[in-house]
Amino acid sequence: MTYTDPNVPPPQTPPPERRVEVRESGSGNAGWLIAGMIAIVAVIAVGFLMMRPSSNDPNQLQQAQEQGRQAGLVEGAQGAAQTAQAAAENAARDARSTADQARRDTEQAAANAAQASRDAADRATTSSNDQAASPDNPPAQPQQ
Repeated sequence: MTYTDPNVPPPQTPPPERRVEVRESGSGNAGWLIAGMIAIVAVIAVGFLMMRPSSNDPNQLQQAQEQGRQAGLVEGAQGAAQTAQAAAENAARDARSTADQARRDTEQAAANAAQASRDAADRATTSSNDQAASPDNPPAQPQQ
């Protein structure tokens, strides 16, 4: 148990702090103001489109169709030119490949012919040496 003197006043604690924040809401109307201005512009644009006289002049329609046809022809010609260019590039690539293959085949044939001629020369040399050393044909005596 604690002793408390009744003649001494109890210690005073300070009251808790209170914070008050004040927010000003002056910018809340700006959003509504911008939205209203956009709505007014939209109403004016719709009114302008509705009140504008229609210009369905047959000559203008015919000119527009002719321009569309010409644009289509130009695009078609460009597409055909691109296709032809691609075909020409493919043909050139194929011709180059064929020429390379023909060159390799010719080189191989030349190498085969050279080998065959070396083999034939070796056989001829061997067969003449065989004839010279045979018992029917004794080797020739060197002359002195």
